[in-house]
Amino acid sequence: MSASALAPGLARKVKKILEIKTESADLTNALKTLSSIYLDNTTGARRQLRSTIEQRGLQINEQFLQAAGSVTQALDDVQGHLDGLSASCAVITSALASAHATAAGLLADSDKAAKELAMLEGKRQAVEQFLDKYQLSPEEVSVLQAGRVGPEFFAALSRVRAIHEHCRGLLRGHHQRAGLELMDQMVAHQEAAYEHLCRWVQAECRSIGEYDAPEVDPTLTAAVTALRDRPVLFRYCAEEVAGARHGALFQRFIVALTRGGPGGLPRPIEIHAHDPRRYVADMLAWVHQALCGEREFVVALFGSGGGSSDDSRTASDSGADGTVSGQQQGAALAESASAAGELLTPAVLLDRIFESVCRPLRVSINPKYSHTSETSIHQKCTDSRV
Repeated sequence: MSASALAPGLARKVKKILEIKTESADLTNALKTLSSIYLDNTTGARRQLRSTIEQRGLQINEQFLQAAGSVTQALDDVQGHLDGLSASCAVITSALASAHATAAGLLADSDKAAKELAMLEGKRQAVEQFLDKYQLSPEEVSVLQAGRVGPEFFAALSRVRAIHEHCRGLLRGHHQRAGLELMDQMVAHQEAAYEHLCRWVQAECRSIGEYDAPEVDPTLTAAVTALRDRPVLFRYCAEEVAGARHGALFQRFIVALTRGGPGGLPRPIEIHAHDPRRYVADMLAWVHQALCGEREFVVALFGSGGGSSDDSRTASDSGADGTVSGQQQGAALAESASAAGELLTPAVLLDRIFESVCRPLRVSINPKYSHTSETSIHQKCTDSRV
């Protein structure tokens, strides 16, 4: 091979070396690394440069393999743990699938029970509403059965009447049997309560007869008002009051005639028996005073009207409907009044009460009329009254 043939190759190498960019970062780093292992710039060192670089590469690879071995071991450990977790997850998944298959029937039963519970709760609320509207509470029943007349008794009695009216609505619907049974129960409670109320009023009225000017207890007034729904019982109580006051008025009149007031004041009326005008005038004045007191008592206890609450309610209902004429209303009231007997108005009660003083008053006045001219006594009484 001639020197002229080598020149182009050498020229290319020189050219390639000249074209190398020494400012490149890769070249700079490579030179720095080479300077750390290439310490002596000798001929032998230059000849062994390739072997030195290869040995350095082998050392680095060995270091890398040693470092990678620990990493590989750690990765193997992690893989073992992952395999254990995967096996555990598979066991858990299998257990969950088995539990779900086992609990499927239980869950279905639970859903069914929840629906039934909701349905039963709705029925319970409906039953409570029904009982609240159509049944007495145990406390109300015990109050009616105990018979202690007071606000609780009247509230329970009013509740019985309200339930009785509600039962009429059941009779107009599709629950006629239930309405009839409930109405029978309420009627039994009503009758027992009214009978006890009547006995209580009669006992109170007997004690009233012992006083000259009794005060009307509001409870007694409320009891008499409640008894207006039962005309027969109301009549019994009114007659009891009239009988008690009848006897008390007779005793008071006899005492006024013969003994006078407490301690002799006022003086007995018969002390002026020698003076016909004074004698008759004092008796009539006493009767007038007693009449005012008795009328105030009767009106406070029985009211100023004579009709029962059923009559007044019938009249108001008929007027509200607008289908019953005034003549028909009067006929209905007259029919109910005739069924209950004579209406016990305050005037009728006062007539019965003051029947007790008619005979002693007549016995006391007639002798005076027999000894003195009737016209003169009448004229003198009239003059003295004026």
